[in-house]
Amino acid sequence: MDLSKLDRYGSKDEFVEAVRKRAYDYDFNCHGCSQAVVQCFLDVFEEDNAPLFMAASPFAAGMSMTGNNCGALIGGLMVLGVAFGRRGMGDGMEGIIDGIRPARKLVKHFQGRFSTVNCRELTQTDLADPVKADAYFAGGGIEKCAGITGEVAAFVGGILYDERAKKKSK
Repeated sequence: MDLSKLDRYGSKDEFVEAVRKRAYDYDFNCHGCSQAVVQCFLDVFEEDNAPLFMAASPFAAGMSMTGNNCGALIGGLMVLGVAFGRRGMGDGMEGIIDGIRPARKLVKHFQGRFSTVNCRELTQTDLADPVKADAYFAGGGIEKCAGITGEVAAFVGGILYDERAKKKSK
């Protein structure tokens, strides 16, 4: 990801709100929280990466509808991995740690904000059960999930923006 593309935004707040809205809209209109986060950043960075987008597919409704780890969180981690992750096995443990630092920020924020990383606990339902899923979405669940998706994208956007600012100041 070419972080210099963030320079077209007037401020961090402007960028964070743009990605929050884009991710929210994708999840609200098209569903698939993990893919909504990933596509949001592919759009921002003007990248066409079908394999990355497709790799995010099985994380909907908490890792393949199991209710486990939130797909939006996983999508955010995928974006941070693309931006900061280890480039090759030869980079060793240092390469892993450098990529994990920003990812840990996201996970800690998410846990602090929602007290869990699990979809079933966030939604208080089993989205693999069609009847329960329909009731959840009919009762405003899509807005709740899209809100979480937007918040993840905003936090990731903040991390990316801050990293760009650090690089520009050097």
